[in-house]
Amino acid sequence: MKGYIEDITFLNEKAIKFGNEKVEAILAPSLGSNLLSLKYKHKDIELLRTPDSVEEYKKAPILYGMPILFPPNRIEDGQFTYKGTAYKFPINERKKSNHIHGFLHDKPWQVCKKEVNGKAIIIHTEFSSRDFDLKGSSPQDITVNMSFSLNAETLEIQLEITNKGIEPFPWGAGYHTVFNFPFGPGSKLEDCRISLPVNKHWELNERSLPTGAIHETANTSEIQNGISLDGRLFDDLFGYDEERALENECILTDHEAGIQVNYHGDQHFKFWVLFNQAGFVCPEPYTWVTNAPNLDLSAKLTGLRELGSGETVQLTTRLIMKEI
Repeated sequence: MKGYIEDITFLNEKAIKFGNEKVEAILAPSLGSNLLSLKYKHKDIELLRTPDSVEEYKKAPILYGMPILFPPNRIEDGQFTYKGTAYKFPINERKKSNHIHGFLHDKPWQVCKKEVNGKAIIIHTEFSSRDFDLKGSSPQDITVNMSFSLNAETLEIQLEITNKGIEPFPWGAGYHTVFNFPFGPGSKLEDCRISLPVNKHWELNERSLPTGAIHETANTSEIQNGISLDGRLFDDLFGYDEERALENECILTDHEAGIQVNYHGDQHFKFWVLFNQAGFVCPEPYTWVTNAPNLDLSAKLTGLRELGSGETVQLTTRLIMKEI
């Protein structure tokens, strides 16, 4: 399957269009290395929520494409302390006095590589904390690399985080992937389904922060096998506390459009947030739970992990698109 890469301008920024006979995508490195378009060409259907203008995008950048969250979700009062080091983030959710979604999704990234290699299209981008004044929120020197690899109808995204500092730091990552849902313009939400591999529901307070209480997921079988979002709004945090019997993937199905997307996360992604509004849904895979560094719970339970000096961690997600 022949692939192609093209340099374009998108939202007045340099961007990269890449694709093959079945799938075409647009990556905007200068806009947080955000995958802002993912089109299923056989059906001429845009799977991701894509802005029509710069003005539209600027109103809510987090609600378009696939923004990277580092750290994901909210940090209470925008701060925490870890092993004597204070981490401070701007309060960008003022009504709830939280920081939300980290510092990678709105920074320009550098393009390191783009090539067609056999049947695969490969693009690498990189973020280095040395290029920005991030002393409060990222006291350690870190680099983050993203690798996008498209092969047939599968897009694999690998995230690599490296601690180049001398002290360990706590890390959490995720994606705020915004799917058009239903996928098809003529489809009805009542005929669509979304499933998540979860069985635990984390209780949130009025500031959308975990209280520490964890309950059995209501209608576990239904959410694991596919629920309708018709008439239902979510902004909920889920987890799984046992050995997974299911694949760690969210499955989105639009029967009328005849399209299914399997959104797979590797073993690092132990939590999912489900957020939806009219016309779109965000299944968000996380490595740590919201506000993890401030919770009086074990690291095993919250997903809080440490990256030592010189260490690297790799995380992999896949979007597998297919006709049904």
